[in-house]
Amino acid sequence: MLWEDYDEITLINKNFINIFKISLDIYQIIKDSYKLILTADELKKASRFIQEQDKKRYVIGKYYSKMLLAKMMNKKSADIHFEFNEYKKPFINSINFNISHSGEYVVLAISPYSVGIDIEVLNPILDYQELIHQCFNEEEIKRITDLDSFYLFWTRKEALLKATGEGLIDNLPTINCTEEKTDRFGVFYELKSFKLNDGYFLSTASSDHKSIYKYWHLKY
Repeated sequence: MLWEDYDEITLINKNFINIFKISLDIYQIIKDSYKLILTADELKKASRFIQEQDKKRYVIGKYYSKMLLAKMMNKKSADIHFEFNEYKKPFINSINFNISHSGEYVVLAISPYSVGIDIEVLNPILDYQELIHQCFNEEEIKRITDLDSFYLFWTRKEALLKATGEGLIDNLPTINCTEEKTDRFGVFYELKSFKLNDGYFLSTASSDHKSIYKYWHLKY
């Protein structure tokens, strides 16, 4: 996977599936301007976070989703107002997007199709054996041989359930993510998974199987 640098003058092809990786360090750049972009309710929610890192992740996700969507739609960022589907997943003007965060990164997927994304920082002391029978089916368990394979299947399930809009469900083993395409409610989703060099696993799920993916490292 090649991450290209993204800045304010970079053009986005809205027919692609665009994936953005954003470091929490960028909060220092937007710590004043985000208050002009987020809604009153979003600002109130940001103020309620106890942990500063959690606040940063929330603010960065909201701020840059609005900035990037506004650029794609030729609107002002403050004029971006989300609609919500039956699962309360936000979308706008048939543009689908999804946000995830873990550790020092926020990631954002924007697509004309249903899309979900999940990133997880690898915990080297995680006892994943305690979790596998709660979260995975027998076919998946056979393939989970180490920490990397655990995170691969975990992030795939999260990304898929975020693409459908369901969020985490009680019966995770009913979902099989061993193949690169999987069915959910009669729709086939393409699953892509990567281990990032700095100790993270990233997965995406998309209802389109022919799109071009672009991976951006956002730096402004």
